[in-house]
Amino acid sequence: MKRCTRCILPENYPGITFNEEGVCNYCVSHKKREYLGDEALKEKIRTSLQDRSDRNDNYDCVLALSGGRDSSYLLYYLVKVLNLRVLAYFIDNGFIPEATQMNIKNMVDILGVDLVIEKSEHLEKCLRHHLLSFIHKPSAPMVGLLCTGCRLGMSTMLPDFARRNRVPVTISGSNPLDSRSFKTMIMALNPRAGEAKGSFVLGYLTQIIQNPRWILNYGCLATQIQEYYHHYFQGRGKKKDLIGIAPFYSYTRWEEKTLVSTIKNELHWRETPGAQSTWRGDCDIALLKLYLYKKTLGYNDRDEGLSYLIRDGQISREEALERLEEEGKISEEVIKEILERVGIDFSSLKTALES
Repeated sequence: MKRCTRCILPENYPGITFNEEGVCNYCVSHKKREYLGDEALKEKIRTSLQDRSDRNDNYDCVLALSGGRDSSYLLYYLVKVLNLRVLAYFIDNGFIPEATQMNIKNMVDILGVDLVIEKSEHLEKCLRHHLLSFIHKPSAPMVGLLCTGCRLGMSTMLPDFARRNRVPVTISGSNPLDSRSFKTMIMALNPRAGEAKGSFVLGYLTQIIQNPRWILNYGCLATQIQEYYHHYFQGRGKKKDLIGIAPFYSYTRWEEKTLVSTIKNELHWRETPGAQSTWRGDCDIALLKLYLYKKTLGYNDRDEGLSYLIRDGQISREEALERLEEEGKISEEVIKEILERVGIDFSSLKTALES
């Protein structure tokens, strides 16, 4: 497989082109990010709170804590670096590895942070149907729908929780590593359109025409529609009373070595067995998706993430290729265990992928 000579994106990555030196357009257009710094973030939070007379005086912000490496580092950063009073909020989607649950418990205990855990059943109700739909006719663009329900929980439950507790500032671990995701582009009819609503919807409808089984469960179809609606319309319109901040985009640099070293040494954070990496191991379905993208496309999030690290000057291309060999694959034993939980035989998935 041909790859960019500067990063490691493959030739079938959506929207990719190469110049005469074999460098991809994503490397050519990459620009160094500038960050406002810790004090600017503290001031942003302070000014967001100062005019809210009805706010909860016990907390400065709500952190959406997933137990993954990004939000785990932010928990440490907000408490120890910025000296903020954090209310941690965790949504249990039913597929959280034991290692992630232990990480969360250890971290909030070490930092003395209040934690609230709420259950979301959307993913559990839809996963089996969506997996069977995928097995019926495997398609790379539809792998993303296996998360249907989880995203709905995050987009509705977090803002509702913040409002109920009268904490108007929410913090998320979103970062530049995920800013240009192939998962959205492979669904769109025009990959360069990114998250353009029209192109994305037409791509989705094309997939449905090719495999109508995806919409034959009314409850799951309703969840799909709700997620799309909240993401593009209601979710963005009704949050004006809340201030959502993603520090890694504008305030503090996302630096892998510092991040991983901090959470392991200071918070006793540990990887999920079978994940092969510190990334995307906080949810079993994330591992399942990594496996399916690798099988259907020949690449997954690892190729994309390591390419960002190269462009950001954090690792060399040679190091990325070595890491990809280790981190790019997910053990079939891990996938078998996940499928067994929803009553699906791994052999049926394997046969579908091979055919």
